[in-house]
Amino acid sequence: MPESYSFISVKRKSNNAGRATGKKGYVILFRWDDVATFTKDEKGVRVTAFAFASGKKPIAVYATQSTINIYDTAEGEDDARGFIHHVDFDHPGSEVEFDEFKNNNVNESLGAIVISCSGDDCKIAGTPCTPLKMTTAEGKDDNEANKTTINLASTLRGDTLGRIAKSLVPKTDDEEINLLLGLTTEGSTTGGGGSGSDGDDETLG
Repeated sequence: MPESYSFISVKRKSNNAGRATGKKGYVILFRWDDVATFTKDEKGVRVTAFAFASGKKPIAVYATQSTINIYDTAEGEDDARGFIHHVDFDHPGSEVEFDEFKNNNVNESLGAIVISCSGDDCKIAGTPCTPLKMTTAEGKDDNEANKTTINLASTLRGDTLGRIAKSLVPKTDDEEINLLLGLTTEGSTTGGGGSGSDGDDETLG
Protein backbone atom coordinates (compact mmCIF):
# COMPACT_ATOMS: atom_id res chain seq x y z
CA MET A 1 0.00 0.00 0.00
CA PRO A 2 1.63 3.32 -1.03
CA GLU A 3 2.28 5.71 1.83
CA SER A 4 0.14 8.84 1.62
CA TYR A 5 1.26 12.20 3.01
CA SER A 6 0.98 12.88 6.75
CA PHE A 7 1.10 16.37 8.25
CA ILE A 8 4.47 16.09 10.01
CA SER A 9 7.27 18.42 11.14
CA VAL A 10 10.16 19.22 8.82
CA LYS A 11 13.50 19.47 10.62
CA ARG A 12 16.76 21.06 9.52
CA LYS A 13 18.59 18.40 7.54
CA SER A 14 22.10 19.49 8.55
CA ASN A 15 24.10 22.45 9.78
CA ASN A 16 24.96 23.31 6.18
CA ALA A 17 21.53 22.68 4.66
CA GLY A 18 21.42 26.17 3.16
CA ARG A 19 24.82 25.94 1.48
CA ALA A 20 24.79 26.09 -2.32
CA THR A 21 25.19 22.65 -3.90
CA GLY A 22 27.29 21.89 -6.95
CA LYS A 23 25.59 20.63 -10.11
CA LYS A 24 26.84 18.62 -13.05
CA GLY A 25 27.56 20.85 -16.05
CA TYR A 26 24.82 19.45 -18.28
CA VAL A 27 21.05 19.93 -18.16
CA ILE A 28 19.19 16.84 -19.37
CA LEU A 29 16.29 17.81 -21.63
CA PHE A 30 13.59 15.70 -23.27
CA ARG A 31 10.29 15.99 -25.10
CA TRP A 32 7.29 14.71 -23.17
CA ASP A 33 5.91 13.22 -26.40
CA ASP A 34 8.85 10.79 -26.26
CA VAL A 35 8.04 9.58 -22.73
CA ALA A 36 6.13 6.31 -22.40
CA THR A 37 6.08 5.92 -18.60
CA PHE A 38 6.04 8.58 -15.87
CA THR A 39 4.58 7.93 -12.43
CA LYS A 40 4.92 9.49 -8.98
CA ASP A 41 4.11 8.24 -5.51
CA GLU A 42 1.00 9.34 -3.65
CA LYS A 43 2.77 12.33 -2.08
CA GLY A 44 3.20 13.79 -5.55
CA VAL A 45 6.95 14.46 -5.48
CA ARG A 46 9.04 11.31 -5.92
CA VAL A 47 9.13 9.73 -9.37
CA THR A 48 8.65 5.96 -9.17
CA ALA A 49 8.90 5.03 -12.87
CA PHE A 50 10.33 6.84 -15.88
CA ALA A 51 10.97 5.40 -19.34
CA PHE A 52 11.04 6.48 -22.96
CA ALA A 53 9.35 5.04 -26.00
CA SER A 54 11.39 2.67 -28.13
CA GLY A 55 14.15 4.50 -29.97
CA LYS A 56 13.73 7.73 -27.99
CA LYS A 57 16.29 9.24 -25.62
CA PRO A 58 16.86 12.49 -23.74
CA ILE A 59 19.63 14.87 -24.71
CA ALA A 60 22.06 16.88 -22.61
CA VAL A 61 22.91 20.55 -23.13
CA TYR A 62 26.09 21.98 -21.65
CA ALA A 63 25.48 24.75 -19.13
CA THR A 64 27.85 26.97 -17.15
CA GLN A 65 27.60 25.26 -13.76
CA SER A 66 27.31 28.42 -11.68
CA THR A 67 24.27 29.56 -13.72
CA ILE A 68 22.13 26.40 -13.42
CA ASN A 69 19.01 27.15 -11.37
CA ILE A 70 16.11 24.71 -11.04
CA TYR A 71 13.29 25.87 -8.77
CA ASP A 72 9.55 26.35 -8.38
CA THR A 73 7.37 29.30 -7.42
CA ALA A 74 3.93 29.19 -5.81
CA GLU A 75 1.22 31.38 -7.32
CA GLY A 76 -2.52 31.65 -7.88
CA GLU A 77 -5.71 32.68 -6.13
CA ASP A 78 -7.36 30.95 -3.18
CA ASP A 79 -8.26 27.33 -3.91
CA ALA A 80 -6.28 27.46 -7.18
CA ARG A 81 -2.70 27.80 -5.98
CA GLY A 82 0.02 25.68 -7.48
CA PHE A 83 3.64 25.70 -8.52
CA ILE A 84 5.38 26.92 -11.69
CA HIS A 85 8.59 25.06 -12.54
CA HIS A 86 11.65 26.98 -13.75
CA VAL A 87 14.99 25.91 -15.22
CA ASP A 88 17.50 28.66 -16.04
CA PHE A 89 21.04 28.32 -17.38
CA ASP A 90 23.69 29.96 -19.57
CA HIS A 91 25.20 28.16 -22.54
CA PRO A 92 28.58 29.61 -23.59
CA GLY A 93 29.40 30.26 -27.23
CA SER A 94 27.19 30.57 -30.29
CA GLU A 95 27.73 27.39 -32.28
CA VAL A 96 25.34 26.31 -35.01
CA GLU A 97 24.27 23.17 -33.12
CA PHE A 98 22.92 25.23 -30.22
CA ASP A 99 21.03 27.55 -32.59
CA GLU A 100 19.53 24.46 -34.23
CA PHE A 101 18.50 23.18 -30.80
CA LYS A 102 16.75 26.48 -30.02
CA ASN A 103 15.04 26.75 -33.38
CA ASN A 104 13.63 23.23 -33.29
CA ASN A 105 12.52 23.16 -29.65
CA VAL A 106 11.19 26.66 -28.96
CA ASN A 107 7.58 25.41 -29.18
CA GLU A 108 8.09 21.89 -27.84
CA SER A 109 6.72 20.57 -24.55
CA LEU A 110 9.89 19.83 -22.60
CA GLY A 111 11.05 18.31 -19.36
CA ALA A 112 14.39 18.84 -17.62
CA ILE A 113 16.55 16.99 -15.11
CA VAL A 114 19.42 18.54 -13.15
CA ILE A 115 21.94 16.21 -11.50
CA SER A 116 23.72 17.20 -8.32
CA CYS A 117 27.45 16.60 -7.89
CA SER A 118 26.75 14.48 -4.82
CA GLY A 119 24.06 12.03 -3.80
CA ASP A 120 21.50 10.11 -5.83
CA ASP A 121 18.61 12.58 -5.62
CA CYS A 122 18.04 14.60 -8.82
CA LYS A 123 15.44 17.26 -9.56
CA ILE A 124 13.02 16.96 -12.47
CA ALA A 125 10.99 19.88 -13.84
CA GLY A 126 7.80 19.64 -15.85
CA THR A 127 5.24 16.86 -16.18
CA PRO A 128 3.29 15.52 -19.15
CA CYS A 129 0.36 17.83 -18.34
CA THR A 130 2.43 20.79 -17.12
CA PRO A 131 5.42 20.80 -19.50
CA LEU A 132 8.19 23.34 -19.74
CA LYS A 133 8.30 25.88 -22.55
CA MET A 134 11.28 27.92 -23.72
CA THR A 135 10.08 31.30 -22.45
CA THR A 136 13.37 33.15 -23.02
CA ALA A 137 16.44 32.51 -25.17
CA GLU A 138 18.50 35.68 -24.92
CA GLY A 139 21.80 35.80 -26.77
CA LYS A 140 24.80 37.99 -25.98
CA ASP A 141 27.88 38.40 -28.18
CA ASP A 142 29.83 41.53 -27.29
CA ASN A 143 33.01 42.64 -25.51
CA GLU A 144 31.79 41.10 -22.24
CA ALA A 145 30.61 37.62 -23.18
CA ASN A 146 29.44 35.23 -25.88
CA LYS A 147 26.58 33.20 -24.45
CA THR A 148 22.85 32.47 -24.51
CA THR A 149 20.65 32.58 -21.42
CA ILE A 150 17.85 30.01 -21.50
CA ASN A 151 14.76 30.25 -19.32
CA LEU A 152 12.35 27.31 -19.28
CA ALA A 153 9.07 27.52 -17.37
CA SER A 154 5.86 25.54 -17.09
CA THR A 155 2.82 27.38 -18.43
CA LEU A 156 0.32 25.78 -16.03
CA ARG A 157 0.41 25.44 -12.25
CA GLY A 158 0.92 21.98 -10.78
CA ASP A 159 2.82 20.14 -8.06
CA THR A 160 6.25 21.13 -6.77
CA LEU A 161 9.41 20.04 -8.57
CA GLY A 162 9.78 16.29 -8.74
CA ARG A 163 12.60 14.22 -7.30
CA ILE A 164 14.02 11.30 -9.24
CA ALA A 165 16.73 8.82 -8.31
CA LYS A 166 19.69 8.96 -10.69
CA SER A 167 19.26 5.22 -11.24
CA LEU A 168 15.94 6.02 -12.96
CA VAL A 169 17.37 8.68 -15.30
CA PRO A 170 17.80 7.15 -18.78
CA LYS A 171 21.01 7.54 -20.74
CA THR A 172 21.25 10.41 -23.21
CA ASP A 173 22.21 10.08 -26.87
CA ASP A 174 25.89 10.73 -26.05
CA GLU A 175 27.99 8.06 -24.32
CA GLU A 176 30.72 10.49 -23.26
CA ILE A 177 28.14 12.62 -21.44
CA ASN A 178 26.53 9.51 -19.92
CA LEU A 179 29.88 8.54 -18.43
CA LEU A 180 30.46 12.05 -17.10
CA LEU A 181 27.00 12.18 -15.48
CA GLY A 182 27.14 8.59 -14.22
CA LEU A 183 24.04 7.47 -16.15
CA THR A 184 23.61 3.71 -16.54
CA THR A 185 19.91 3.13 -17.30
CA GLU A 186 18.93 2.42 -20.90
CA GLY A 187 15.38 3.59 -20.17
CA SER A 188 13.64 2.59 -23.43
CA THR A 189 10.46 0.56 -23.64
CA THR A 190 9.08 -1.54 -26.47
CA GLY A 191 5.96 0.56 -26.76
CA GLY A 192 5.24 3.52 -28.99
CA GLY A 193 5.38 7.20 -28.11
CA GLY A 194 3.02 8.81 -25.67
CA SER A 195 2.58 11.73 -23.33
CA GLY A 196 2.99 9.65 -20.17
CA SER A 197 1.18 10.45 -16.96
CA ASP A 198 1.84 12.03 -13.60
CA GLY A 199 -1.00 10.10 -12.00
CA ASP A 200 -0.40 7.51 -9.28
CA ASP A 201 0.68 4.06 -10.51
CA GLU A 202 -0.40 4.75 -14.09
CA THR A 203 1.74 3.58 -16.99
CA LEU A 204 1.24 4.52 -20.62
CA GLY A 205 3.24 3.19 -23.49
